[in-house]
Amino acid sequence: MTTLPAQPAPSPEPPTPPGDWWFGNLLEFRADPLGYLARVARDSDGIGKLRFKRDVVYLVSEPDLIKELLIDHGRKYRKNTRYAFMRRVLGQGLLLSEGEDWRGQRRVAQPFFTPKGIAERVDDVARLAAEAAESWRPYAGAGEPLETEAAFSRLAQRQALQFIVGPMHERAADEIARHVEVSVQNWPERPRGRLGGLRPPNPLRLMRLKRAIEGTDACFFGFIDEYLARPTEDAGMLPALVAALDPAWTSEMKRRRLRDQLVTLFLAAFETSATGLCWTMYVLDRHPEVLARVEEEVGRVLNGRAPTAEDLPRFEYLDRVISESLRLYSPIHSLSRVALEDDTIGGCPIPAGSTVMVSLYATHRLPHHWPDPERFDPDRFLPERSAGRHRYAYIPFAIGHRNCIGGRQAVVNAKVNIATIVQRYRLRLAPGHPVEPDPRTTMRPRFGMKMLVEAR
Repeated sequence: MTTLPAQPAPSPEPPTPPGDWWFGNLLEFRADPLGYLARVARDSDGIGKLRFKRDVVYLVSEPDLIKELLIDHGRKYRKNTRYAFMRRVLGQGLLLSEGEDWRGQRRVAQPFFTPKGIAERVDDVARLAAEAAESWRPYAGAGEPLETEAAFSRLAQRQALQFIVGPMHERAADEIARHVEVSVQNWPERPRGRLGGLRPPNPLRLMRLKRAIEGTDACFFGFIDEYLARPTEDAGMLPALVAALDPAWTSEMKRRRLRDQLVTLFLAAFETSATGLCWTMYVLDRHPEVLARVEEEVGRVLNGRAPTAEDLPRFEYLDRVISESLRLYSPIHSLSRVALEDDTIGGCPIPAGSTVMVSLYATHRLPHHWPDPERFDPDRFLPERSAGRHRYAYIPFAIGHRNCIGGRQAVVNAKVNIATIVQRYRLRLAPGHPVEPDPRTTMRPRFGMKMLVEAR
């Protein structure tokens, strides 16, 4: 009698939370996306399988498995470009390009994000921060709240534009800010409520958004044409980007590629920076004892002068404050990948074509990595308290070869901006103003962030 060889046991399927017979887990997710993913992450063993009607999404939340997905198996996945308008806005820039095209763009951009490259820009960051802060003087003590989300957005836009195109940005900065504001107001909203996805898009909002995108494009093509007509070294990243263009391309192909690269760098730089600054000033107001320590440290280090690159390592407590703010309110709240081939994560099968999601919001709240996870405690990041914590339990700028290239720059900008602000003002949340995270492209405050300005 022939004995058949033992067959390997099938790989275990990840657990699927209970859901509606037709919608699956979609209704609960739409009602509270951040909270729902945090609950699934807490209750699963590192990976869960969600069903959104006919679609399946795998939620990977445990740091070991995130490393497996984004680093060990990173080449088996591509970025998930789900949103048509996002593809329209960014084109073939660094964020959405793939393969050798992406690697080439990354090589060109990388020198600008080294510690030396970032240090060279600190004076510009500080100058623009001081100019913005001084423009808020009419609000000091006036009783009229400042819409800090919009104010921080304009500041971060100017800092990003100075970085990527140099001083020529000044002639179009206000126009770009207006286009950005219209884009934000009319960007397609995430479906809310259990049946929110049944509402058709608003054609008037889509028309306004289209016009704002076209207006932004016109500004960036203006920068490109101005530089190509009169090249100068004082043009931010443009000289390096132009030098790296394929000489075989037509002039229009070169203009389009430069536009995609500049718009991608601009949006990636300003939106996360502005949103992160918004949340950090909010938590400082909610925790006056933390604010007092930040003010003391900034005063001791700077003694009233503008911050410089040499000062930044001395902001030790402020560094921990920013880290803890990013843990709770990371602007990059989630990311997703699409499997290019059959794979396994944590021993669970991931079929080719499947969507795999990582919720930074959820992973940053896993209680076995972050005790009392909703509490704001900057001293979690003291060396002695960080010892033994999994390296990838904290990933505000993602990890792997597609991590955020500007993560270090974002932290430097945050230090400079916060130090500049707290030397001049205390910002207080306007009484009765609601605060709720809204997970759109970044995790913005749904109702903005109106704050009263008190001069120091």
